[in-house]
Amino acid sequence: MKNFSIWFFIVCLTAITAQAQSSKSRRTAPPPTLNVSRPAPEFFWSGVNGQVRRSRDLRGHPVILIFAERPLQKVFIRQVKKLNRRSKEFFARYTLFFVAFTKETGAITRTDIPFVILPDPQTVADQYRVGDFGIAIINPEGNVDYATDRVITGQRALDVVINSFGNQVNSRRQ
Repeated sequence: MKNFSIWFFIVCLTAITAQAQSSKSRRTAPPPTLNVSRPAPEFFWSGVNGQVRRSRDLRGHPVILIFAERPLQKVFIRQVKKLNRRSKEFFARYTLFFVAFTKETGAITRTDIPFVILPDPQTVADQYRVGDFGIAIINPEGNVDYATDRVITGQRALDVVINSFGNQVNSRRQ
């Protein structure tokens, strides 16, 4: 009986120790890191003074980049209308707007949004892998937070700007 009690005690103690060590190792193991960073391909344009500017000069500002074939393309006009409805909120967040017309260029009318028209649109479209139409939202850190080939609502675009990956990381730290 004494031997049985000692063996039972040893087995229980071994099981408890093994369980404690496995739960301890689970607590100390670092969580897997997620690589969600998608650096935005760089694009260039000429500033008002003729100086060539780069997209990385825009760090600190959210950027909305629209790709379209021409200014009068129906899907482009529809997207601009949707963004125009939230233009004040975008301006309050210092959002910058760029457009790459891949087939013909021209003036953008009926909007409060000041667009910068990129001079080498086909190269930029190729880098972003878009066809006839697309929209990309780049966060202030220079990563693509959202990209699609469909028209999105102005509120959806604003939500992406507000809830950028960098903002989410900062809010988790606090």
